Amino acid sequence: MVFEVEQYPRFLELSVANIRLTRLIGARTPEEFERGLSQVEWFARLGMPSQWDSGCARISAWGHWPGPENAAVEAFALAQQDMKDRIFAGAPAAAGLPALFDRVNTQVMAQARRCVPFDPGQDAWHAPTLCVWAAGFTAALVACVLACDWPVPDDLAEVWAWFEAGHWPSGFAAEPGDLPGDRYGKRLAFPRQLLVY
Repeated sequence: MVFEVEQYPRFLELSVANIRLTRLIGARTPEEFERGLSQVEWFARLGMPSQWDSGCARISAWGHWPGPENAAVEAFALAQQDMKDRIFAGAPAAAGLPALFDRVNTQVMAQARRCVPFDPGQDAWHAPTLCVWAAGFTAALVACVLACDWPVPDDLAEVWAWFEAGHWPSGFAAEPGDLPGDRYGKRLAFPRQLLVY
């Protein structure tokens, strides 16, 4: 089902990628996206250089991650939760987003957890465990947007591109409020650069 532009959730209008590179999601349907998840080299390039390094702040070890209570990391988590809330609120009931979200999240976590020292007994302060949770959450958001036949917001495409390239976009690089939240005359969902491992 195709929706008119005025039916898209407002967050789609507020999105501008931080790396200023066009990163498109190649899949057009959630099924196609799900099939491609088995090809992702989860966390294979943690700490390694990337062609996008000029558009983010990089960390080079698990211990360099500032943790979930860091204001910039917390702002990133809240922005992603807000994006999920807006996607679910704007989606048609027939899209079946809760089941799709859970299925994709579970699939990604099953694959990604084998690639880092994931520990299900740990909490959000354990970076290798949190990165797996974040990968599942992000992939599930992409699948849900595709299920609604909406364009994937640039911010979400940027975060997914880092996961797909074997890295962990672990938060924002700047504290909330130290960069303007308005660019090109729009309030942005993700106004800050990403902190990437």
